[in-house]
Amino acid sequence: MTHKERLYRALKSECEANINEALLTLDMCFLKGTAIGEHTSEHFLEEASKVLTKLTEARDRLDTLKEYYNGSSIFNKEQ
Repeated sequence: MTHKERLYRALKSECEANINEALLTLDMCFLKGTAIGEHTSEHFLEEASKVLTKLTEARDRLDTLKEYYNGSSIFNKEQ
């Protein structure tokens, strides 16, 4: 595996991990309210909003990575 392929995989894995972490937290907010330390509506909204931003950013980063580099010529071993 080339360093370019390894970098792509590492960035992709990072994005996927952030997506999964955000989804887990949102699941906890929606389904297991007692899992959040502060049980106030303000805290739930704040936490859910923060994690939604994290999910959106991770998804956007993954989409960008795939759009510009997945299957691109940077992985052409003849270069």
